[in-house]
Amino acid sequence: MKKPVVATIAGAVALVSIGAGGFASAMDKAITLRVDGQTQQVHVWGSTVEDALAAHSLELTPRDEVSPTTDTPIADGSIVDVRFARPVTVIVDGELKNFWTTATTLDQALAEIGLHDTDARLSVARTSALGRDGLTFAAVTPKDVTVTIGKQSSTVRSTASDVLSLLNENGIIVDSDDRVSPSVATPVTAGMTVTINKVDVKQESGEQAIDFNTVTTEDAALAKGTERVTVEGQQGTRQVVWEVTYVDGVEESRAVLREDVVKAPVDREVTTGTKVTAGASTGSTTYSGSHADWMAAAGIAPSDYSAVEILVERESSWNPNAVNSSSGACGLTQALPCSKLGANWNDPVVALAWGDAYVKGRYGSWQAALAHSYANGWY
Repeated sequence: MKKPVVATIAGAVALVSIGAGGFASAMDKAITLRVDGQTQQVHVWGSTVEDALAAHSLELTPRDEVSPTTDTPIADGSIVDVRFARPVTVIVDGELKNFWTTATTLDQALAEIGLHDTDARLSVARTSALGRDGLTFAAVTPKDVTVTIGKQSSTVRSTASDVLSLLNENGIIVDSDDRVSPSVATPVTAGMTVTINKVDVKQESGEQAIDFNTVTTEDAALAKGTERVTVEGQQGTRQVVWEVTYVDGVEESRAVLREDVVKAPVDREVTTGTKVTAGASTGSTTYSGSHADWMAAAGIAPSDYSAVEILVERESSWNPNAVNSSSGACGLTQALPCSKLGANWNDPVVALAWGDAYVKGRYGSWQAALAHSYANGWY
């Protein structure tokens, strides 16, 4: 018996509908899509990873990473992992470096680019997230630096950017007078030595002596060669204020800031004779006055009288006209040659004045000359 046409058509339509539904079901995949660590469950109409990416508008560049590869077939339950590359710019100790990474945090990126030292100082937090735009930051690696203060040296490890930061980091305080080498603005480099000289500038005061001058006046009434001190000189004093610079505790320099005279000096006044005595060179002139009078007239200090008394007695027995017949030495002090005393060689004041200058110039004092005479028999 033949089936009705209507029934036949209806059956065909039903078969077509069943087939189309089965095909659609076969093309729709339920997969896990993970993008930069963020997971979502999605349905994909397609058969490969590439279809899944296209369905969610995920466009990749050669630096991006996808797993599995784009031509891999997908099925229900497939997992597709996408990691986008990010640009990372880091200035390491002043040197600019560029990297690409698929890490999503700075910590992960640091491991990839080789900045493993946890002591390195970063301009951003290590936990900073890395967005698709990437990140720019600075990094300073720790460096060993020798710090010398005076005679003491030590080595410190620091991530300071410059010398001033290094000093502050280690609690080393310097002021404007202190000397820091290299300068505080110098960038810190590995193995460098920083030298610090502590400088103190102080004001100090004290008294200082002022030397007196000697004023000489000629007197025609005195025999030539005679010298008398009419006014003893006296030193003065002044109050001085200095600016003193000490470097590491040792005085380096001092400069006078001001000075005030406390006591003015008194000039030493000396009268010297110019009178020439006629016939004084005959060797028979008689002079009056005591030995002390002669010594005073010659300008000899009273404290030297006893030594002079002994030496002149040994030389000439205090005879102004004494002449050594063998050597030619003459006068109270037996000057040799006699011409050293001039025309008035037998004037006791002339001889004593010359002797005073001679003794002090050669021996420093009459007492020293007497000691030499005792030891050697002459002076």
